[in-house]
Amino acid sequence: MRVLAVGAHPDDLEILCGGTLARFVAEGHHVVMAHACWGDKGHGEIPHNQVAQVRDREAKAAAKVIGADSMVLGFPKERGNHAI
Repeated sequence: MRVLAVGAHPDDLEILCGGTLARFVAEGHHVVMAHACWGDKGHGEIPHNQVAQVRDREAKAAAKVIGADSMVLGFPKERGNHAI
């Protein structure tokens, strides 16, 4: 079976369903953890691009621990003047 887990930000999947995804991997399934956004707005002092890099590294490391793949879809937080 192929499992695609989609979360809004890096750490959402890891916190909310990491155990379930680890179980799927342990049962021999291919798991991809996809984060819709970079999570670059998650800190008040560190520049956005640095926060995005840190969170991406952390997400990839967490996926590696359970044997899953990790990817970022890269949707922007805002489009024009309207938040999405």
